Amino acid sequence: ILKKMKSNHFESILGVLTLLVALSFLVRFLSINSNSSDDDFYQLNAKFLEVGGLIVGNDVKMSGVKIGVVNNVNLDEDYMANVGFQVIGTIQIPKDSLVSIKSDGILGNKYLSITPNNRESKDFVDKYQNLENVEDFESIEDQVSKIIFLATQ
Repeated sequence: ILKKMKSNHFESILGVLTLLVALSFLVRFLSINSNSSDDDFYQLNAKFLEVGGLIVGNDVKMSGVKIGVVNNVNLDEDYMANVGFQVIGTIQIPKDSLVSIKSDGILGNKYLSITPNNRESKDFVDKYQNLENVEDFESIEDQVSKIIFLATQ
């Protein structure tokens, strides 16, 4: 009975240590993936005719690097899709940048892509600004029909 009692203490200590390690990983994960400080990000908007399934939580990328996250997708009074997104505060986006909706592969997630037209530009967007230079989402069906149309001419 004494030997069995010692193994129960060892298992209890091991269980508590495992629980502490799991909790520390959970806290670390939550701290990395939360926007705890609004000063670290700034808000921008863009209006599209078609967003093609872009949802809150999708990435915002520039040159393939994640620089923010989509935090609002809604329909405005003119029936345009208004996309609100946050960008890391240290990233400056040139005003003439092209904002488009892209897809990670054929069945991949959608993301907001920002492409600077003039990388040497010193004229940057301000907080809460609407980006005007947008390119609407083009589905695979639209792309295939364009190719077929061009091939038949």
